[in-house]
Amino acid sequence: MVVVIGTKILPGRVDSRAETSVFDAWKKEARELAARQELVTKASRDDLRKALIELDTLFRNAPGSVHKAYRNLTEKRIEDARESFTGAIGDGHLSWSLSDETPELAAVRMGGLIRELDRALADRRTHWPIAPSEWHVEQLRCWFIPRQGVSALRPARRLQAYSKRGLLFHRILPSVIQGYPVQVVDTRTLHSTAPDVSEWKMGACLFKPLELEPEFCSTEGDKRFIISGIEVPLAEDTISQQISQALKENCIAIVWPELTVSPELREKILKLVRDRDITDELEAPEILIPGTWHETTDRGIVNRARIYNGYGEERLIYDKIAPYADDGWGTENIAAGDRVCVLATEGALIGIAICLDFCDVCETPFSELDVDVMLVPSMGNDRTMHGHQITAAQVEVRFGTRSFVVQHPTQTALKDHRIGSVLPLLKEPSAVSLEELGQKSVWAAYKWGP
Repeated sequence: MVVVIGTKILPGRVDSRAETSVFDAWKKEARELAARQELVTKASRDDLRKALIELDTLFRNAPGSVHKAYRNLTEKRIEDARESFTGAIGDGHLSWSLSDETPELAAVRMGGLIRELDRALADRRTHWPIAPSEWHVEQLRCWFIPRQGVSALRPARRLQAYSKRGLLFHRILPSVIQGYPVQVVDTRTLHSTAPDVSEWKMGACLFKPLELEPEFCSTEGDKRFIISGIEVPLAEDTISQQISQALKENCIAIVWPELTVSPELREKILKLVRDRDITDELEAPEILIPGTWHETTDRGIVNRARIYNGYGEERLIYDKIAPYADDGWGTENIAAGDRVCVLATEGALIGIAICLDFCDVCETPFSELDVDVMLVPSMGNDRTMHGHQITAAQVEVRFGTRSFVVQHPTQTALKDHRIGSVLPLLKEPSAVSLEELGQKSVWAAYKWGP
């Protein structure tokens, strides 16, 4: 933004009294933080980490004028500002200030300071390692995770928001999003292709044919349902083919759709993974999501995804947050999940959601989750997949997240004989038509898209 007064141009000025008031209040908060941090004269690892978390929180809470100014900054300006703090941070001092800066100058100064703290911690990892057991910083209500693999290679450039390029070497996730606790699970398998995104493949597993066996009940006049069984002819031959292809194509992850894998079939999938030839040089995938199922727990029935590594070891349990409902089947008769889950693999931070959890039709915590990849087993119609595309586009723009959705169709207006719809790992997921997302085979591998 440029304001012209006479012939004088003032870059980055705020343009209303309300905006000026918000900006001034934010700068006051910044000066108070600067005063507290200036008391640190011999910063330890934990001092630097705390300072970086506090500054990141402050910047994320900055008014829109600061965020807009940051988007317009070149990487050179941010890096030049970073270098101005190198000496002080290197000596263990956290000395900085904001006075009468415009939003643009505030964005430059704070952006540079954050980058230098981020880099200082990364440069000292060999001396100051941050183990997975230390990722959760309870006092500051966040997760502080070193970037690696795909996450570490995301390029920073002009016109990207702070959420995409503010920190280059670490990731900060809140402990709670929209009231849901965030759980991060470390699950690294040393997969050789994991750091190279150009080698990434993900497998989408479908069934043909498949018949759902619903069970209905009524609660206070409201029709409700669960899936009590499925009919999948040739299921064992199908999953054997899918696992074999996943290994041959060196897939990072394998996903089956929501409510298509019964517990009995899931055990057969895991047996194939666990019992494969130990002399086989083909690499196991990092993540295996054998669909979801309606399971009975002490909280009631849940729609549960059990996530495994490529050796068949259970790493995470995730329960669906948003129940499905329509006029035909009624409401999915489940207790809603109460947490958001993230897997930290060798190559990326990966979020897990189930169908409606990730659709734009409901308020979703996943629109605020800064991960590299979202994996979403789903069941639904064309509108459901369109909702996934909208949310996938939102998180890509905000964080650079790629989304992989594997959906069993309840119905479709398309006459192409598809047995499922798959949203691959695209940078522009909304630019692809629903027609192009159809999958007609029980197996297909998808590369990291442009």
